[in-house]
Amino acid sequence: MITVKLPQKAEKLLADMARASGRTIDQVAVEAILDTIEDWQDARIAEERLRDDDGARIPLEDVIRKLEVREAAERRKKPAAE
Repeated sequence: MITVKLPQKAEKLLADMARASGRTIDQVAVEAILDTIEDWQDARIAEERLRDDDGARIPLEDVIRKLEVREAAERRKKPAAE
């Protein structure tokens, strides 16, 4: 259990948001905290990937072509509709 002391303005905004969204203050606060944590984790992963970037890129056209070939192969595997 964590207790957080919010500035009065933040508390009012949180209450307004909860009321407007039909959720409890706790629900809104937990969602906001989890969203912030996820954003932080995403930023750490992005920074790590940028550090390890080897500069190799795949043109979009190649990706699209590979997906089209894969989809065509999957369609051929499926039996025809009766």
